[in-house]
Amino acid sequence: MARKTEPATTGSVRMGPISIFTLVIVICLAVMATLALTTARADTALAERQASFTADDYANECLGQAFLAEVDAALASARAAGLGPAEAAAALAEELDNLAARAKDTAAADGHTLQAQADGNAISVRVDAPSGRTLTIGLAVTSNGELAISYWKPSTTWTEDTSDTLWMGA
Repeated sequence: MARKTEPATTGSVRMGPISIFTLVIVICLAVMATLALTTARADTALAERQASFTADDYANECLGQAFLAEVDAALASARAAGLGPAEAAAALAEELDNLAARAKDTAAADGHTLQAQADGNAISVRVDAPSGRTLTIGLAVTSNGELAISYWKPSTTWTEDTSDTLWMGA
């Protein structure tokens, strides 16, 4: 009896599972690309906002330093004129608006505001940027007629957004 030999079978590849697998991979890649693009745009917006805040901080610092230089120069000329600490502080209080205007011209900080108030030997200064960044400075005329910095605080003015209302229940 002769044996029948069967031809060697080669494995057949079915296109159905490979097509579905390829489709799933393409969809995953499309989702990942969309998420990457969205994240990149959000990172760009955050970086631009941070850059704007940093620029405002530096402009506030520049304006504060210019004001400090103006006050220190006025205090030095008051000491050279022989005024005591109390008289020098009173002279500074009278010239505060002029000193603030000169500092603003020197620093050329567009849109920034500088407010200075004198209370005895203490001077409080507030520098505001349009973005809400604020620099608060405290100066004092010491007993030997020199200028001392009490505090130098940058901060941000925060306003709460209450336009959205949450569901409070039934």
